[in-house]
Amino acid sequence: MSLIALTLAVALQTSPEQEAAAALDALHAAAARADSVAWADRLAPDMVWIGNETSERWDREAFLGFAAPIFARGEGWVYAARKGGRDRHVTLAPDPCACVAWFDEVLDSQTYGTARAEGMMVRDGAEWRVLRYALSYPIPNDLADGMTTEIKAYEAATPIVDAPGEAADTPEEAAAAIVLDALHEAASKADGAVYFDLFTPDATYIGSDVTEHWSIAEFRSYAEPYFNRGRGWTYTPRSRSLTLAPLDCRCVVWFDEALDSRSYGTSRGTGVLVRGEDGRWRIALYALTFPIPNALARDMTARIRAAAAQ
Repeated sequence: MSLIALTLAVALQTSPEQEAAAALDALHAAAARADSVAWADRLAPDMVWIGNETSERWDREAFLGFAAPIFARGEGWVYAARKGGRDRHVTLAPDPCACVAWFDEVLDSQTYGTARAEGMMVRDGAEWRVLRYALSYPIPNDLADGMTTEIKAYEAATPIVDAPGEAADTPEEAAAAIVLDALHEAASKADGAVYFDLFTPDATYIGSDVTEHWSIAEFRSYAEPYFNRGRGWTYTPRSRSLTLAPLDCRCVVWFDEALDSRSYGTSRGTGVLVRGEDGRWRIALYALTFPIPNALARDMTARIRAAAAQ
């Protein structure tokens, strides 16, 4: 083979991360054209889809049932990866099978404007499918105080019941839950040493504002001045779901949790924990968001869009 041909062959190779990203694009494209068959094919058999409101948690069958009448009307929904997917990050799980990955992505919605999602994918043969998907609408920092106060008032008058999740029913999931509890305790005590020791060296932390996508070093630079002044933050878990990824190593756990905050009311954390070679579980991805109740979503997201356009 000539050098030119060899170079071309290498360039045409596609990594597992690229294949997983392409599967996400195919999922969004199928939903946009209301192609129920192609859309359903992008969902793993034991998929769970987590909607913006904490009451929304669907398994595959329930989510297909939810989507069926919408697709039947030819409507679909349009969520397109922002910047052609450059605001998407896919991470391959540490297992030789190259068959599990987690991701986060920023999306543009025709209806709601900016959206964000985190999740996990699994590879079945040559096909990547979504195993977990959590959707939210990020609230900008300069609107957060006002909007979360509105959300707290709404939830006080119209309580929202969190959808039941998946309990920690394996030793791995139970160990991961202990790490998450330790994280929240360390944050409430402003104990930066303990807090940041619970993350992997290459971890990602995503804040509630869409611009907040930090490496753990960047997040440490942001948070440590607060911790050093004894100013932590308290988020108390009220419900949590954990999923052990289908890997022989049994070393990756996905989680999503609903949290209570005195300052902001309801929030949600989603992400991934990984067990290292030393046997310790650490957080590889943590994403924080403020779920917007469905009854408020159109108004609030319209206000977010209007503020961004100014």
